[in-house]
Amino acid sequence: MVQDECAPTRLRFSLLGPIGIEADGRAVPAGPPQQRAVLAALLLRADRPVTLHELVDALWGAEPPSSAVMVLRTYAWRIRQRLAGPDGGGRDAGGTSTGVTGPDGGTPVAQLLSSVGDGYRLSVPPESVDVHRAERLAATAARAWRKGRRKECATLLTEALSLWQGEPLAGVPGPLAEAERSRLAELRLTLTEQRFAAELARGRHHALVSDLTAFVQQHPLREQSYGFLMRSLYAAGRQADALAVFARARRTLGEELGIDPGPELCGLHGRILAGDPGLLAPAPAAVLTPEPEGVVRPAQLPPDISDFSGRTEAVRQLAEGLTGADRSVLGVASISGMGGIGKSTLAVRVAHQVRDHYPDGQFYADLRGTSGEPADAAAVLGSFLGALGVAAADLPRGVEDRSRLLRSLLDGRRVLLLLDDARDLAQLRPLLPGSGDCAVIVTGRTRVPGLSSRAHLDLDVFAVDEALDLLRQVIGGPRVAAEPAAADEVVGLCGRLPLAVRIVAARLAARPRWALARLVTALTDERHRLDQLRVGGLAVTTVFELGYRQLNGVQAYALRTLAPFTRPTIALDAAAAALGLGPEDAEEVLESLVDAALLESPQPGRYRYHELLRNYAEQRLLPHERPPVAARLLRFLLAGAVAAFQRAVPGDPVGTTFTVAGAARFADLAGARAWVVREFDGIAHAVGAAVRSAPDPALLDVAADLLVACSAFGRDISSTLLGSVAREAAEAAESLGHHRAAGRARFVCGNVAVQATRLDEAREHTTRAADSCRRAEDTVILRQTCNDLGVIALFQQRNADAVRNFDQALALARLLGHRSGALATALNAAVARLRSGAAEEAVAICDEELLALRDVPDSHGTAHALGIRGRALHELGRHDEALATYQECLELCRTAGLPRQEAMARYRRADTLRVTGRPAEALTEARAAVTHLEGARDGERDLAYALQILARTEAGLGDRAAAEEHAARAYASLAALGLPEAADARELLDRLRSEV
Repeated sequence: MVQDECAPTRLRFSLLGPIGIEADGRAVPAGPPQQRAVLAALLLRADRPVTLHELVDALWGAEPPSSAVMVLRTYAWRIRQRLAGPDGGGRDAGGTSTGVTGPDGGTPVAQLLSSVGDGYRLSVPPESVDVHRAERLAATAARAWRKGRRKECATLLTEALSLWQGEPLAGVPGPLAEAERSRLAELRLTLTEQRFAAELARGRHHALVSDLTAFVQQHPLREQSYGFLMRSLYAAGRQADALAVFARARRTLGEELGIDPGPELCGLHGRILAGDPGLLAPAPAAVLTPEPEGVVRPAQLPPDISDFSGRTEAVRQLAEGLTGADRSVLGVASISGMGGIGKSTLAVRVAHQVRDHYPDGQFYADLRGTSGEPADAAAVLGSFLGALGVAAADLPRGVEDRSRLLRSLLDGRRVLLLLDDARDLAQLRPLLPGSGDCAVIVTGRTRVPGLSSRAHLDLDVFAVDEALDLLRQVIGGPRVAAEPAAADEVVGLCGRLPLAVRIVAARLAARPRWALARLVTALTDERHRLDQLRVGGLAVTTVFELGYRQLNGVQAYALRTLAPFTRPTIALDAAAAALGLGPEDAEEVLESLVDAALLESPQPGRYRYHELLRNYAEQRLLPHERPPVAARLLRFLLAGAVAAFQRAVPGDPVGTTFTVAGAARFADLAGARAWVVREFDGIAHAVGAAVRSAPDPALLDVAADLLVACSAFGRDISSTLLGSVAREAAEAAESLGHHRAAGRARFVCGNVAVQATRLDEAREHTTRAADSCRRAEDTVILRQTCNDLGVIALFQQRNADAVRNFDQALALARLLGHRSGALATALNAAVARLRSGAAEEAVAICDEELLALRDVPDSHGTAHALGIRGRALHELGRHDEALATYQECLELCRTAGLPRQEAMARYRRADTLRVTGRPAEALTEARAAVTHLEGARDGERDLAYALQILARTEAGLGDRAAAEEHAARAYASLAALGLPEAADARELLDRLRSEV
């Protein structure tokens, strides 16, 4: 029969098997795999718009190629051509008309695929797609069941099942196809079981035995089917076989799942053992179908991962919240945290842990809350309702109507919903069931305000053990055990972020010959660290980018510009100064970044970055943005440090030379010290970041001043960090020929080295500092460098150099009118002269200073002068005067509360008592000094001197063992400090040992 040229083409589409197109009974090629994936996405939402974003997700997921949009446009054009006919005009190659209208008889074929917004709509009726026909038949069967029409229900289900022609969407690539394959496979199994239930309800037990036997063999973990087979066998007079089926079910469920058969199956087993005649009658609906309202049981959870690591307590806490006894209200468990922290993975693990508590189904939806196009609640509801058997034609149009229908269908059912990456409550509210029998797991970057949760978890990074355990699971325990230190460094450089650890583990697993140390080297370079944290479709930058794209201009500026200077944390007032904002505005911006899970607030008013997110933010920083932020921040910090310095050393002329003035802001020295201790790590890292960014001389001056001000608290802060950043600042200033900053930074380097008794290093730094200060005419710091050079020379027993440097420092102090500095340097000069053999000059200097101190309330300076005077008198043999001077010093120290100087006076007095033949008194004084100095901070050098005097005293009293022990301790301490006096201590120890 010749076809009428004007007859419309009738199109049919197949997705329940290999994807196919049929036009008037003739097969039309569907094209290459990715083109079929696009067609499938359009058909699954037949006659509804599909956005470009949804199509990209369908084909490639989170890692689309750069050409994704162009590729999709090409496929859409090809699909339109195929539907229109081989020649694009509705005619085949031979010129025969293929019709000019679509399957509904109204829409021209060439217009079936139309552009809608940035996406497409395939205008075909759902009935022309086998998936939608199957879902409509399932929904009609459910209505027939509710009305008691069992035969009609069974017929409809049989017709629906006949539509499957193999694996759904066979050979179609992409995340959407994979998810739909799982859903449709589960739908097929569910419909098959419902057909068995309908046939048993009709009393057709005998006819089902062979089908049920085959089904149970193919799907041995579906417990309900065992019950169906047991009923059929018993009704067929095969009681023993029915009991054997129960035994097999118990064995299989135990071996595979570690569970026993449920109460329904056990109850059926008991009835068969008892020979219950009621089992011979048609099965009542309540027994056959635990959910008579519908015939579909969704099982949409993504697969759990086999190498899930850690989070034991988190899983327990969330699972308990979802399985608690209280079912009066909806159970919600929520998980929040930064991108890459493992929220989705944890949520899936918890969902699988509790799924048995929700036997009526599990739903899953990616709400894309951190994307530019969050999921539309109406579309998600349509997907859920479709999975429950609601045909597309029966879907209400509005969100509220769909939400009410979902709540109605879920009422009384035990269903779990996993709603991943939620944006806010407005997006979530329509998706929430109303029944307390249901439960919901919600994930999102931050906790959703207004969402009431039984359990909530702010997810943090892995603990070290958890990160290492994941590494072991992926690459194997032996590789981790072979390089334990490198493994620790790898997870540390990943910031223990689960996504980052998983990426490096995957890279190592794919490269079994790589040493872990190789990856440590690559990850150590912060500029390229994020480049190393990508593998396949996974990349740390992807999750950070999603969050960054949601920020407004002010938020993005704050995130990227604070990144180099916020280590380990930054205070709100410092951040406000750096950003050039008022405190209230700055707090609003920073708290919004905390809400977006891009910053952390470990305590009120302080903020920090995850290290990898800091790397990402710094990469976004524009070159011109760094200098002004650095300048504002360093000036703010310097103002605080100067105020603290003025509390620590009031009247020091250095305080008048800083580039920024410090207003009085600390009530006392304790408050100033607390501020410096709290802020110093951040100060040091901010200075380091500033001097590494091609700074100008003005910025280097501020940085150097900041380090000088902090050095007044050298015993309270990290000297290692202070010295390291001071060296960076000095080298940067020297490279620019900027002598003021170079001199001040080198002065700090030398000061740190002196405190650590690294004397050669201290001499080099301080000599260079003095040269730069002379060039810059920085007299105040030059005085201090000359004094420090004298101290270094004194330690190294270069006494003539010490005298010369102290005299220079003293002259500068008097020129500056620095009274306390002049006193300290004069007394240092007295010690140098004493060691040079000029004890009379030392006494004269001390007497001059003591005379000047008579009317000055300086107990510390007076005690120091008395101590040096006593030593000089001892060297001159004027022992009675020395003892009297020491006694005066001791009384002053006790009155003024100077325990350290009191201990020094005691061991010096003990030495004088020893040489004047009063060893018992000497022993008492020396022991008292040692006892105090053993508990003193930074008292190793004085303790060693006291131990030497104690050893000599004990030797004079005949206690050789004690003397040798204390002499050995003194030698060990002085040798460890690298002091020349170690030679004298060694000589004493050798002499004591030779006299035994």
